[in-house]
Amino acid sequence: MKEFKGYMMVMGASLFWGGSATAAKFLLNLHLDTLLIVQTRVTFACLIMLPYLLITKPGVLRVRPGDLWQFALLGIVGIAGSNFTYYFAIKESTVATAILIQYTAPLLVMAYAAYSREEKITGVKIAAALISLLGCFFAVGAYDLSLLKISPLGLLSAVASVFTFAFMNLYTRHLLSRYSLWTVTFYAIGSAAAFWLIIQPPWVIATLNLGADVWGGLTALAVVSVLIPHTLYFSGLRYVVASRAIITSTLEPVVAIVTAAFFLGEYLAFGQTIGALLVIGAIVLLQLRREPVRIPKREPSHAS
Repeated sequence: MKEFKGYMMVMGASLFWGGSATAAKFLLNLHLDTLLIVQTRVTFACLIMLPYLLITKPGVLRVRPGDLWQFALLGIVGIAGSNFTYYFAIKESTVATAILIQYTAPLLVMAYAAYSREEKITGVKIAAALISLLGCFFAVGAYDLSLLKISPLGLLSAVASVFTFAFMNLYTRHLLSRYSLWTVTFYAIGSAAAFWLIIQPPWVIATLNLGADVWGGLTALAVVSVLIPHTLYFSGLRYVVASRAIITSTLEPVVAIVTAAFFLGEYLAFGQTIGALLVIGAIVLLQLRREPVRIPKREPSHAS
């Protein structure tokens, strides 16, 4: 039952991430800077979380000073890194190319799990990973070779997105073994926000003279693309091993293309429908053999 709960959380996160891709595309159509969108997502999410935690769960904000660098590593490399490299790859190529390359990350996670012996690598996992990758290939329309053009710099960024996305999955589980879900989520998002504030300070953003409607859209995007899905995904990692979680997250591009077709009127080809079914099939395949997961036990001093 707990494993099923974990899958539901991971799929819930993928639904929000996939749907928010359509929302982000809408904002990009307004000619907003990509860096601004990436930055405000984590900054506003952090600002929303802080007063809530101060009032309801102040204990989760207590961490050992010597551990702050670990949260910074997760936030900067895992969250900020995977977001920026993915969006930059889109800028230098296409959504199809960028997302197809990024979602080879499950293979990297499984390779690490085999090397570190943290998980058992089974035929079911390998088959599910390959089927989900094939499903992503069709879902994003990558069978149209004209969509796979990419610059050398874009390719480098896309490959970096694979490693940073895989790192986020693996390192989150490491921190969850020592701290609560809320502690990990807040400090990881907060570290990403602090990093972007150094790259682009508030006074630079203030010169953009954006309207209230745009700020409202950016705030809403922060909630649906960062705050809710990261909380769900990190929570799901307590019950599902990293390789199964990241394979399940390939549901994201499926949701993205369906919502884009529904809300933006984008054409949904037959091949994309086949790809969506393959991804769903890969997730179902993972359910054929359960894999009990020991929920990480936190140290008493860090519990919420």
